[in-house]
Amino acid sequence: MAEFKEKSFENETVNVDGNNYENCKFKGCTMIYSGGSDTHVNGCSFDDCKWQFDGAAANTMGFLRAFYHGMGEGGKQMVEATFTSIRQA
Repeated sequence: MAEFKEKSFENETVNVDGNNYENCKFKGCTMIYSGGSDTHVNGCSFDDCKWQFDGAAANTMGFLRAFYHGMGEGGKQMVEATFTSIRQA
């Protein structure tokens, strides 16, 4: 795991999997998350960044999208409950 503290990233593609970012600044970056473990982001700021989900993370997003749009009210409730639990953590 790489550790970055108080580093600035600008107009870069950043693969965040497995890294630790503390009090970093990201401006105009493409942030890529592939579902890797031990990724930590704390106290960072993001200005005009885009998030891209690849691999296992993209599969999870597709699963949630399919449930929300294809499983009726129960699917929507499951996805909303997932986001509610994320907000409460």
